[in-house]
Amino acid sequence: MNGMKWMSVRKLRVVLAGVAVAFVAACTSAPAPTYPDVTWRHLAPITFAAGPVEKVAAYSVGGANELEGYLPFSLGRMAMRWPDDRVQTAGTTDILRYSVTEASITSSALKTTKGVRGVFTDDQSERIDLKISVKLDVLGANGTQKGEAIASAARSRTLAQSMSVAERESAIYDETAALLKDIDLELERQINANLGRFLLR
Repeated sequence: MNGMKWMSVRKLRVVLAGVAVAFVAACTSAPAPTYPDVTWRHLAPITFAAGPVEKVAAYSVGGANELEGYLPFSLGRMAMRWPDDRVQTAGTTDILRYSVTEASITSSALKTTKGVRGVFTDDQSERIDLKISVKLDVLGANGTQKGEAIASAARSRTLAQSMSVAERESAIYDETAALLKDIDLELERQINANLGRFLLR
């Protein structure tokens, strides 16, 4: 009986060890979440009586508390896609120049509860600030500016201390997507107000 009992305990240990290995493998092999680019292809195009569109990435990267290099998506890169999705041209000698002048996602630490009470308190421990600024110029064939539209948008969000890395990234992505929708609405408003004479309606 003792031999049988020893064998069953040994078998149980082998089974438990196998479960542990499988669990670790599942955790380490889980695919990292992916975040799709924000697009505006579903919206009606804005048609200009102008020629080609030049795109300029004029925003700086790597400032204080900047998260650009730590996130699996890029606010600036997605913002640069805007004219590809929303602008059509009729091919005159005028040139459209689209510039992203600011595209930043920064993080600031917030004050949290200290001591024993802090162990049981899920504080908002971080504030994320997002800013985007873009400019659309209409230039003559000789490079003379004939008109411009400038748009900016900003959003902020706080993150809870208990959030995992994946939850944190997902929350920042949601704000990034919302910010890009904001800038599209504001830029279209500025175009209608300031560049209406160059539009084909």
